[in-house]
Amino acid sequence: MQTVYNRNNKKGSEIVHSEREIEFKNLLTKEEFQGLVSFLGLTSTNFQTQTNYYFDTPASYFKENKMGFRLRVLPNRNELTLKIPVQEHVMEEKTVALSNDERDAIIYESRFPAVSFLEQIKDKGPLTCIGSMQTDRAQIVYKNGTLFLDHSFYSRIEDFEVEYECGDVKNGQKVFLQLLEENHIPLRTTDKKIARLMKYNNSLKG
Repeated sequence: MQTVYNRNNKKGSEIVHSEREIEFKNLLTKEEFQGLVSFLGLTSTNFQTQTNYYFDTPASYFKENKMGFRLRVLPNRNELTLKIPVQEHVMEEKTVALSNDERDAIIYESRFPAVSFLEQIKDKGPLTCIGSMQTDRAQIVYKNGTLFLDHSFYSRIEDFEVEYECGDVKNGQKVFLQLLEENHIPLRTTDKKIARLMKYNNSLKG
């Protein structure tokens, strides 16, 4: 289906939120996840469900450029986000809020609003959904940054992850490694969510 860019913003100019995101992440076992939940004093009320829909072009433009493009649906808002790598652990993130009608047009009709950061790929072919992932997420302030605990589901897979976002690579890495050490969690090479999703989808094709 051909991608259509059609944004009718009655509120005026499009508002794109842009920021540099410094993040560290580590996959967890179920037991390690539960241990961190206890260590941080979290309960089920701290978790909120979100669903990410990931998109790419027929030639995998975003994948080939190590970028990520997603629609995130939360209970009270919808976000369209483009993530662009800057350096290790650092991503530039551009996000625009969507109405529920715009969200539904993307999910059910592959019809996208005319947002500025999509102009660069208008000639790359139609955008299609390459997969979705539901995540139960807890978010707390932790040592001058933000800590996330994620329990994610995609197809018949579930995984567990801890992620730390902060404003400084060096200090952020120190805080993150200390958290893992205090909880006897080994450091693991951890792909981004979209890469884990695609790896599983490719294994099904094989």
